[in-house]
Amino acid sequence: MHRKRLTSGLLALWLLALAGLAAAQVKEVRSFRDVDMQLARQGEGLNASFRIEEVFTPRMKKRLSSGFTSRILLGVQVLAGKDKVPVAQALVAYTILYDIWEERFSVRIQGTQGQQRLVLKSMEELMQACSQIRQLSLARLLDLPADLGLTLEVRIQVNPTSPEQMRKVREYLANPDGRSQVGGTKFFGSFSRIFVNEKDFQADALYTYRSREIKLPAR
Repeated sequence: MHRKRLTSGLLALWLLALAGLAAAQVKEVRSFRDVDMQLARQGEGLNASFRIEEVFTPRMKKRLSSGFTSRILLGVQVLAGKDKVPVAQALVAYTILYDIWEERFSVRIQGTQGQQRLVLKSMEELMQACSQIRQLSLARLLDLPADLGLTLEVRIQVNPTSPEQMRKVREYLANPDGRSQVGGTKFFGSFSRIFVNEKDFQADALYTYRSREIKLPAR
């Protein structure tokens, strides 16, 4: 009986320590303007390429190696003109788990290009796989304007915790191009609410990347 009470007490202390660690985490909000962000035509749509190494801070790397599941959520938009009208979008969700016994990372990637699973042996391989985004297909919302400059915007949430937000993420991943909605307007509204205001976001960190104005060559 004494051993059972001792075990229960240690478990309670462990849970309190975890809760305290979570409460002590400082939320980060940072913005970057990356001249290396690129857009290219892909048939009637677009694809995007960019890098997000800044997300992998020392604190993030420590969590990734802890054995707890980590999530990185990327929302990508192409905005047209001074009014920043959304013309294309994508969502990519990374789920990362480090096996402390096998000493390797298991990564599930879900997004507009389907689902992919990776097994990676080091933090360097993990960063290469998750921070180098190449030719990400974007779902088109509107016809691409011929005479307006485009801005590529990437919003990233690290370890989002809102159940409602994750429900919307699952809805998006089940219907990335919005074909089940008429006109796309209602669907895009749902997509845009995935990334809440910075003062209200429920995540460890929020990063925003914005490109300089991009002019695509005429077809």
